[in-house]
Amino acid sequence: MARRSGRKSILIVACGNPDAGDDGFGHAVAEGLRMYPLPGTTVVELGTRPADLLDRAQGYAALIIADAVCCPGERPGGLIDVDWFDPARPFLKSEGAWSTHGISLGQQIDLGKSLGMLPSDVRVVGVNIAQAEIGCPMTESVRRCIPEAVRIIRGHAISWILGESHKGDQRQNPNYR
Repeated sequence: MARRSGRKSILIVACGNPDAGDDGFGHAVAEGLRMYPLPGTTVVELGTRPADLLDRAQGYAALIIADAVCCPGERPGGLIDVDWFDPARPFLKSEGAWSTHGISLGQQIDLGKSLGMLPSDVRVVGVNIAQAEIGCPMTESVRRCIPEAVRIIRGHAISWILGESHKGDQRQNPNYR
C-alpha cells in the first residue's frame, strides 16, 4: 500500500510480458523511468498480473499505466495518451474479457473506481502493438516509441505534482507530439 503523506504521490504501473515481443513495452518504459527517478513517483511492474493493480493503487493522488494496447484504427507503433475516464477516449480491444494479461486491465480499472480503490486521475500511455508472441523480439515501430512514452509519463507526473490537470485525450492537444 502507498505511503500516505502530505505531498502528492503518483503511481506509475507498467504491464506486459517482456518476453512477448511488443507486449514488453510497459517493462521497457518502466526501465526508462527508473533511469532518472522523479521524487513523488513510484514505478511498479505488474507484468501479466493486472489484478495486482487494486492492491497497489490505494492512497496515491494519480495513476499512470504504461502498457501495450490494441486500439482499432491506430497503426502499430502509434502512441495513445488518454484519460481513462474520458468518455471520448478511444476503445481499446483489451477492455473486454480477452487480454494478454488473462484478465482485462480495463475491468480492473473500472472495478477499482466503483470500489473507491483508485485515484480519480487515471491515464493510460500505451502503444498500439503489431504482435505479442512469446520469444519474438519487440518490433522496431514499438521500440522507437519508448523514449517518447517516458517523456509523456514524466510530463504528466510533474504536472500532477505541481497541481495541473491532464484531463482528456492528449492526441487532441496541439502541443502533443
